[in-house]
Amino acid sequence: MILLVDVYTVSVLVFFGLIAVALYRDRKNVEVKAYIFFLRKTKRGLKILDKVASPRLFWKVAGTIGILVAFYLMISGMYVLTEYGKLILTGIVKQPGLNFVFPSPTSQQVSGSGFILIPFWSWIIIIASVIIPHEFMHGILARVEKIRVKSMGLALFAIFPGAFVEPDEKQLKKIGLLAKLRIFAAGGFSNFVVYLLILTLVSDVIWPAFVPGGVVLTDVNSTSPAALAGLANGMVISKIDQTPVKVSYSEYLSKQRYLAKYFEELKPGDTVTLQTDTQSFSVKTAASPTNTSRAYLGITYEPVVNGNKQVLYDLLNLLTWMWILNYTIAIVNLAPIYPLDGGLMVRALADKVSKKYAMAITVLITMIAVGIFLVNIVVPFFIS
Repeated sequence: MILLVDVYTVSVLVFFGLIAVALYRDRKNVEVKAYIFFLRKTKRGLKILDKVASPRLFWKVAGTIGILVAFYLMISGMYVLTEYGKLILTGIVKQPGLNFVFPSPTSQQVSGSGFILIPFWSWIIIIASVIIPHEFMHGILARVEKIRVKSMGLALFAIFPGAFVEPDEKQLKKIGLLAKLRIFAAGGFSNFVVYLLILTLVSDVIWPAFVPGGVVLTDVNSTSPAALAGLANGMVISKIDQTPVKVSYSEYLSKQRYLAKYFEELKPGDTVTLQTDTQSFSVKTAASPTNTSRAYLGITYEPVVNGNKQVLYDLLNLLTWMWILNYTIAIVNLAPIYPLDGGLMVRALADKVSKKYAMAITVLITMIAVGIFLVNIVVPFFIS
């Protein structure tokens, strides 16, 4: 009997095997908690952290902007989740407002109600883009505020890798409110910046470079209006009614029909001009076989892509998930839930208002926020 094992899955198993060996060999320096949480602390990199943090004025200004961004993300995120939660409770929507994203041991992306499985190696790259800037920024702002960073390092929670920066908690408690807020907001702010940078890179650089415009016809129904007008498979449509065709990244994201904006206002019987590089075709639309009120041309098409199409779409998928998860984790991490960064910010503010009742205020806000999250995550599975 021959056992066929997927090479991709084997590579994942080998990776965790190597991790297990490394943890065992370095076990004297690894701190283990609850048998599944591993911390490898080190002082390496602390000098680099100090060098990066040396332009203190720059980082203080950036950190102050980070506070404003963090509170905006906290408030807007909770508002959106609250409104979505209302739709869930009234039965208008059936899907969870938040999905858990986990690694898959296979090369296929899988999704279901409340979860998404991303191919493992893509997931590792995506998580690195989230965790490394997040923790490094916490460390930078701690040093800017003259808080000693005791260690930094790698973490492993079961099969989920991570990173951490360990500031001196005693010193952290003694600094002022603004300094605390800068440090607590730094991680989420860094994820927001990464989100903006990657989204801009994809939408304004990569997409226009590799998807310059135009669509290629992949299927023309032999009895359709398009075929009767002379259109055929393989032709590239560059203009529609003299308007240059532009396929947008937002269409790719939404998975909507490409060029819907060009065709959605057409009615059965309207004439539309489709132009290739060599000639124009006047197509008189018919009624759609599935909806007689909609126009029908009888064509299937896809964007013209420069270079290897599969490589481009794999890269787009990876980068898209990178900015989505950086933004989403910024929102979640800055939620007013203690001890997340947003909860720490709330606690710092509550301390300023009333030291006596600071923890009670923080716990109350945390419970409300947790309730909103549970409505978005759990309730859809109980409402039919």
